[in-house]
Amino acid sequence: MNKTNNQRRKETISAIRKAYMDLVISRSDIDTISVSDVCKKAGINRTTFYAIYEDLDDLKETIERWMIEEFLSSFQNETQTLRHSFDFTTLFRSIKENQIFYKIYFKLNFDFKSVFVKNEPTQIWTRYFTDESTIKYHIEFFSAGITAIIQMWLNEGCPGDPERMSNIIVEEYQKNNNYS
Repeated sequence: MNKTNNQRRKETISAIRKAYMDLVISRSDIDTISVSDVCKKAGINRTTFYAIYEDLDDLKETIERWMIEEFLSSFQNETQTLRHSFDFTTLFRSIKENQIFYKIYFKLNFDFKSVFVKNEPTQIWTRYFTDESTIKYHIEFFSAGITAIIQMWLNEGCPGDPERMSNIIVEEYQKNNNYS
């Protein structure tokens, strides 16, 4: 494949992704989205769609992987250093600046909680907890709580500043624990 074809393929993939996400945002029932709808919105034919994706589930899974990678890029430093900064300002800034992105993520019922569990090394938590069982329960509790807070803030249109949201979480943790 030559460079022109590679660039055209990338542009087509981008157009399909954008078309699908636009449809997700605009429809109250995402189960009504069809391949034909995506193709029409992207300006492509069905043959082109099926040359790239098996079906809508394949497209959805590809979008989920891409969205998780985008989200995790905000936390590369913590993952690499195995130190939790307990500063969620970057996360809340990203949410405020990319509300549509996160609304799509939640509307597609992607498991935000599992992103924390699967992608945060448990070594970060061994500094604070002594056994694996406690770490698993802590991660479950934390990820469910922060997911609920994110969804609530997002549904309200992200009022206030990201620093305030980060402080709410940090203050809650500091009440009962000594994370430093």
